[in-house]
Amino acid sequence: MITASRETTTNPAPPEAAVLLVDPELAVLERSDGSIQLGWGPGTATVVLPPEGMDSFDLGVLVRLLDGRLTLDEVLDAAAERGLPSGRVRQVLDELTATGAVRQVPSSPVGPARPRRVRVHGSGPLASAIVDDLPVWDVRWVRSSSGDEPQGPADCVVLADGQVPDPHLVSMLVRAGIPHLAVRIRDGRGIVGPFVLPGRSSCLRCADLVRTDLDPSWPRLASQLYGRQGHAGRAVTSATAAMAVGQIEAFLSADPSVTPAVDRTLELDLRSHRIVTRRWFRHPRCDCSAVARVGQA
Repeated sequence: MITASRETTTNPAPPEAAVLLVDPELAVLERSDGSIQLGWGPGTATVVLPPEGMDSFDLGVLVRLLDGRLTLDEVLDAAAERGLPSGRVRQVLDELTATGAVRQVPSSPVGPARPRRVRVHGSGPLASAIVDDLPVWDVRWVRSSSGDEPQGPADCVVLADGQVPDPHLVSMLVRAGIPHLAVRIRDGRGIVGPFVLPGRSSCLRCADLVRTDLDPSWPRLASQLYGRQGHAGRAVTSATAAMAVGQIEAFLSADPSVTPAVDRTLELDLRSHRIVTRRWFRHPRCDCSAVARVGQA
């Protein structure tokens, strides 16, 4: 039996080709009643009670098998060799997977996998922080400056530092169907998003059209902001870059339990210690969906 305070998902049992791994971000703890607790935060902890036919020792044995080396079949075989009832073991695994406490991790491929490639486009402090200070270990980061047009394949492009992204570059990314994320500093606050999935989400032009509906002077203001970079202290810059890298990691991992800032912006204000999420929708006058379909045809 499992009690969970973390949000549950409808993930099915792990596919047999995947290896099983207890989420490495969760601490594994033993409780006084013989149950095992994964994580200790009020919104992330999962408490696992031994099911009928298993005791706390058996449960600990099972959890230790989930170290990212064994597939589902191998875990079941190893548990059976230790005398654990297969039906109860499968029940615990299904429930742990449903809560997200156990991850489905692809087994190591026989040949070298194509490295994921992220292009960071910008010449300011945010681009530098993302590329130099916050690299993702399994991602190849490539950088281009504000005066260059990104060349070569990319799984994602980060548009960093510019108060208003280059409209020509944004249009090119939409036509090519390349996901892209805007990251900038505005009035001393970090802004991450929206994360644009061409043809599937709102785009940066949609956001501009919404701003124009709310303020007819926005196009004139945007033309003055184009080419400018925002300014903030090092703490805001570092925190904003970290949020951006977190969104990229979530996108590249394809983890259904983590949703990147699609159709949203995250606004970080360290003065008030708040993060405000704003929702963006497709604008009826924007042709981004049709353009993306034509560009990918």
